[in-house]
Amino acid sequence: MPDNNVSVTALSFTEYVMSGQRGRINIVSEQRGMYLTDDPKVCGFYNPIRDAMRRAVNSTEPELELKKAVLNANRTGQPRAFEEIADGFLPWLASFKATGVQVEGATYRVGDLTLKVRPHLGLRKKDGSAYAVLVHTKEVPLTREAANVGLRILQHTIADTLPGATPMVLDVRRGKAYQMPVRTNLGKLDVLIAAEAMGYVTHWQLSGLFESVRAV
Repeated sequence: MPDNNVSVTALSFTEYVMSGQRGRINIVSEQRGMYLTDDPKVCGFYNPIRDAMRRAVNSTEPELELKKAVLNANRTGQPRAFEEIADGFLPWLASFKATGVQVEGATYRVGDLTLKVRPHLGLRKKDGSAYAVLVHTKEVPLTREAANVGLRILQHTIADTLPGATPMVLDVRRGKAYQMPVRTNLGKLDVLIAAEAMGYVTHWQLSGLFESVRAV
């Protein structure tokens, strides 16, 4: 990957946006370690429960899919995290009443930052309406500002990921879904995303410089 370009997931970027200054530095350092490592144990903490959610949306017994993920959790912190996610997701899924559909991946470029966008869930209701969903799994609650950033990135890529769908960001532990408010000033939101992308790339590059100096 060229030094002047950084590539992370849309969800990683939204987590950066919702963090304070000290938190942002820590997040970028953690994400550098995750994206640049060859050790699969460093990443993928939430992958088993996300896979379980994808199976659950088309299962007649979604509780069993989540339960299996909880019982198979074997990394430090996973059992409690997966239980909290299941406790938030299952009631939300029951009330939303949708089934799963296939989604595709896309990329969205903002300056020197390339965002990898692949909704964690594609959902369709009986009336035909579809939703492309990014799922926030972390313990820290999702903020409206960060949700709007994720929603706008989904809007920019929806034609490639799930054409005609409505973008949604789900704070799964709290069972709280966000959609873009009608009166959102999208132009200002795009400016915010561009500014935050510059900040992310700067943090990433300076974090790498610090690590190289420390290693000397």
